Amino acid sequence: MTDHTKRLLTRLQLAFMALPTIGGQAVIEGVMMRSPKSFVVAVRKANGSIVVRERPWLSFSERFRILKWPIFRGANMLIESMYNGMNALQFSAEQAATQSEAENGTEKDSVSKTSLAVTLIVSLALGVAIFKGVPHFMAYGLGELFAQSGHTALPMNSAGFHLVDGTIKMTIFIGYILLISRMSDVKRLFMYHGAEHKAVHAYEKGLDLDVDNTRIQSTAHPRCGTSLILLVLVISIVVFAATIPLLPIVSDNTLIQAVFSLAVKIPLMLPVAGVAYEFQRAAAKNPNNFWVKLFISPGMLMQRLTTREPSDDQLEISLTALRKALWREQIQERVTASEDVIETYDNFATVQKSIA
Repeated sequence: MTDHTKRLLTRLQLAFMALPTIGGQAVIEGVMMRSPKSFVVAVRKANGSIVVRERPWLSFSERFRILKWPIFRGANMLIESMYNGMNALQFSAEQAATQSEAENGTEKDSVSKTSLAVTLIVSLALGVAIFKGVPHFMAYGLGELFAQSGHTALPMNSAGFHLVDGTIKMTIFIGYILLISRMSDVKRLFMYHGAEHKAVHAYEKGLDLDVDNTRIQSTAHPRCGTSLILLVLVISIVVFAATIPLLPIVSDNTLIQAVFSLAVKIPLMLPVAGVAYEFQRAAAKNPNNFWVKLFISPGMLMQRLTTREPSDDQLEISLTALRKALWREQIQERVTASEDVIETYDNFATVQKSIA
């Protein structure tokens, strides 16, 4: 059977079966990929070798069926993505530290699950404070600054308040991205982000998962988290404008009322993320439709801030993570244990031979 025939048969097979959904994230000198059954992190070491950590994955939605329902699945996805992303970043950081310690002749134990949980909680708290608390109170402050006759210019039960709040959030987010993108390490992270998108595009098109086919793909993808953030911001304006006016007045003090409103808005972010996820999920199924393209274009444009064109070496890492995730999908093995399998390969050619 010729290679052309094999490719044709593969594409025909993919046309008649649903592809497992695979998504990922850039990490320090590497890429994380998650499929329905697998969680993989591939990292390039300073000596050129590739370290791969693979573990079986069992989503909470497999254990609690309600988490497969619309809206619920989006909130579940957000929580799992945050945990997995932090876990993958921790592993990649350990690999970088191990390399440095080996050069210095020192050794350090890996970070415990407790430390990871603490890091996640602290990061989440900082994120809420910066991207929720600061915009909310800045909008409140602007309303008080331009108050007339003792009445705020931006009542919290008005759409204007939440529009200003959302605009400030977007400004902070874009400013934050532009600021950190000046750092050399972050530039490389964004290159790996582009590599992750290119690999997923090649996979979803049914192409051979090699560097040549992957290199020509786009660095933007409809299911990217950057696009999701933009959707969350837009939907939150609508949701908050509809729900906050229904809140009871707990105090005549406007500052106390502002704190109360913020306390309500924070847990509302889960259903907001759930709604945003449903919109993104529907759009990703028909990316070539004119109206869908128009709908997702702001998010695709936003990805120019968080992705860069990757090198071939970085594409190899994204393909390694993707192919290792597909390996477990292809063997159709569902394992509930979460034991890590860590392997080191000399180069990408060795990875290809091993997985084949």
